[in-house]
Amino acid sequence: MRGRLAAAVIGALLVASVGLGAPAQTQEASRVRVAIKGFENNITPFTVTFGALPATNDIMHLVHDSLFWSQVKADPEPWLAESAEPSDDGRMWTVRLRDGVQWHDGVPFTAEDVKFSFEFYRDQPGASGRYAHHVFDVPDFERAEVVDPLTVNLFFSVRAPQFEIMPGADLPIVAKHVWEGVAEPGTATEMLPVGTGPYQVVQIVPDQRYRLQANENYFKGRPTVDELELVVIKDPASAFAALQTGDVDMVERTVPPELVEQFRNSSEIEVAESTRLESSQLYFNARKAPLTDPTLRKAISMAVDVDALVDNILLGYGRPGRDTFLHPDSPWAVPEGDHEYDPEVAQQMLDEAGYDATDADGVRLAPDGTRLEFAALLSSFEPLEIRAVQLIAQQVEQIGVRIRPEPLEPTALRARRQAPPGEAPTFHLYVSNLEAHAHADPDGLYYFFHSPGNRGFGGAISGYSNPTYDALAVEATTAERDRREELTAEMQQILAEEAPVIVMWYDPGLYAYRPAAYDGWVRDPGQGIFTKRSFLPEYVEQAAASGDQGPTATLGSDEGSGSSVWVVVVGALALAGLAGVVVSRRRTAADADDE
Repeated sequence: MRGRLAAAVIGALLVASVGLGAPAQTQEASRVRVAIKGFENNITPFTVTFGALPATNDIMHLVHDSLFWSQVKADPEPWLAESAEPSDDGRMWTVRLRDGVQWHDGVPFTAEDVKFSFEFYRDQPGASGRYAHHVFDVPDFERAEVVDPLTVNLFFSVRAPQFEIMPGADLPIVAKHVWEGVAEPGTATEMLPVGTGPYQVVQIVPDQRYRLQANENYFKGRPTVDELELVVIKDPASAFAALQTGDVDMVERTVPPELVEQFRNSSEIEVAESTRLESSQLYFNARKAPLTDPTLRKAISMAVDVDALVDNILLGYGRPGRDTFLHPDSPWAVPEGDHEYDPEVAQQMLDEAGYDATDADGVRLAPDGTRLEFAALLSSFEPLEIRAVQLIAQQVEQIGVRIRPEPLEPTALRARRQAPPGEAPTFHLYVSNLEAHAHADPDGLYYFFHSPGNRGFGGAISGYSNPTYDALAVEATTAERDRREELTAEMQQILAEEAPVIVMWYDPGLYAYRPAAYDGWVRDPGQGIFTKRSFLPEYVEQAAASGDQGPTATLGSDEGSGSSVWVVVVGALALAGLAGVVVSRRRTAADADDE
């Protein structure tokens, strides 16, 4: 019996090793239906609504390309560009472009398009703040010079040491022949977009769906899926119900914690794990008294138990927020960042700062008599965030602060957050969800928390202001990587001390799909699985060969086939019936941290 058992194990291992050595088979499908959480107009950099955030950028880059990919890498992969070299002073970058690329309408892509794109973004900051800020703000783009059809020089007013990451790996390049006659690009919502990306938009049904067709001439190879249908389903419960019934094949948002085990045990649905550097946070309006006081903000932050949020709201799937803001997997995050939870010290801080009087119902009063009672604006389509704010309200009530969740439809939420030009917004707090761009951008902390004014967009985020922080942030924008890391670490420490934001959690990155429809999803570390690389044969084959596909593969592993071999060995031993080998499908936040 033991001999037969050993033979079975050896045979299984031999079969596994043969399989690993065989060429990977490209996954293919005629159509894949993906549920997205919001409508994005006609998917151009100037008209997107961010209704599908955090997947807005993923959708954008299905249709458009950037010079490099991706923004979460210190050394991004050349994409439309073949290379980029800086001048000695770092103020000019010479970009050499890939030959043979075409726009969706068949017009050749050239250096003129790159020159036009940078100049157009520079001149149209109001139409594309999400993308153009890395052109009109940091790094401050001055002009472009076409050297030949495939070479362009880009000039900046200051050193741009991180050009390949930002804007190189983020900025969608647009077609000169399409946009050069458009005076107000923010209003151009009727035309079908023209890009160089792997998919072309062929049909738009407003607020319902998009139909994207594979670009047969894509320079990275014909996409593995002929047609993508992006279905707008705002309510998460409805989106995952559609996945269960087979009305959609994948949901781009992460799986609700209560459905994780159900989906993992399903014979029709798989759950892939791949972080998108995504986070959910509660921002203070630091320009509205008494929340202008960093002591008050810090005390409220210290009364919030983020571990309890992860345990009770995410059921343990996820990672607790850190006072240093950045996702712990961000290349710019300090390793020692954590959240300070101490309600007793928070009480003492408030007493000493003059918030020692209370109303009859126990709510503290500011020195001017204002009740410490605040409304928190949040999306009515985000049940996890609603429950999180409800739990936070219970936690901070212990220190005499009252927070009331105010769920709003996303359009109404955006309207409430805005203020007339030159005026400060009037809300108290709001909840937002962020994707990789906020955490991986070398200048992300500059943009999010620089004092309101002409620099960054901190005024639209929290209104936080600190001159010392500003000086560090500005210096970091032109610093080489080592010095930039030092400055960024100092900035994170200031954020931890003055608490303009409470990061509730970092998303676990669990994505559900129906493998019978399509099983070629590629884990792109920091980007999740819903990216253009999940539909390109080169990357689908690489992922299959390295074990970076499927629900049991190691997240973002650089070990590649080594990890795959270990999974196969364990599987072979289990199949052979050896006792003592236990394979657990449930993963915890601690496991993700270890990886």
